Parts: sequence; C-alpha cells; structure tokens
Amino acid sequence: MVDRIERRKHKRYASKIGTFALLRSTSIELSKINDMSLGQIGFAVIKSKPIKMGQIINISKDGLAFDYIEHQGNTIEAFKLDILYAEDAYYLGKLLFKTIYDYSIDSDIQLSTFTIRRCGVQFGELTHRQNIQLEYFLNNHRLSEEKIIRNSPPWENDRITSSSDTKVASIII
Repeated sequence: MVDRIERRKHKRYASKIGTFALLRSTSIELSKINDMSLGQIGFAVIKSKPIKMGQIINISKDGLAFDYIEHQGNTIEAFKLDILYAEDAYYLGKLLFKTIYDYSIDSDIQLSTFTIRRCGVQFGELTHRQNIQLEYFLNNHRLSEEKIIRNSPPWENDRITSSSDTKVASIII
C-alpha cells in the first residue's frame, strides 16, 4: 500500500447532515435566504438549477469535498460554489474554486439508474467577508470531534455496539 502525503494546510472537519455544496452558473442567483422557511430555501435551490449539488463530506479553510448524483449535463464546468446549511439559513455564496478531483464512488447497493460521485474542490481567493463567513461556518456548523465516528458504519463500530442506547444516540447525534 502506498502512503499518501497530506498536503493540506488546514484541518478538515466533517460537516453536519444537511450541509450542501452547489456548483452553478453565475447567471442564476441564489440569495436572500435569511428570511425564508426551510421549504422556501429548498425551492430556491431547485430554481437555481445547480450543475452539481450534494452533501458536504468534509470542509476546511482551503476547500471541501461533497458527494453528488451524476446527471446528464454535469460535465459543464460551473463558475461559482455556494455552501448552504438550510437548518440555520446559512448561505455562503459565489466562491471561486478549482476542481481537484471528481470520481465515482463504489457502492454496495446496486443502483443502476444513477452514479454517485465525490468531488473535491479548492477554494480560490476569498473576499474578506467570505473568509469571515467561512470561519463562522467552521466554528458553528461542523461536527465536533467527539461526534465523528471514522472509517466504519455504525453497526461495525465497537464504541456503539457495546454501548447503551443512550450512549449510542449521543455518539451518532
């Protein structure tokens, strides 16, 4: 097995469930979500016609990784990246980025109708305001270290299977 060299400058954090990355054209705006309900935010996201959209897996000051479902037409290069955490109406938009990788994820579930892919992006130069908003996100909308269970599904993790139901809930949540 080949050892990978870690080249990241900043620590990566797992994001809370419900945190999405949207890669989209700059011609369609997604903004003013602070006064919207969760349902309205959902419709606004759909109306913005993202080229790629998916759950953020991890994030740092330098970039993020997210999973998305591949659709016809996903090959068009997006111009901007948005980060959305609808539960708290958090929106960080119009980030410049560079795609670092984009590959298919092998799945145990045979879903022949679509392919799940993982995309990693590096942020471009951020404005002062975007840096402040990203720092806020990293401090308030990421999973804390004790809530992250790495590298195995819950049913294979000794910390969970040997714990009481109360401890299981506190680990997963």
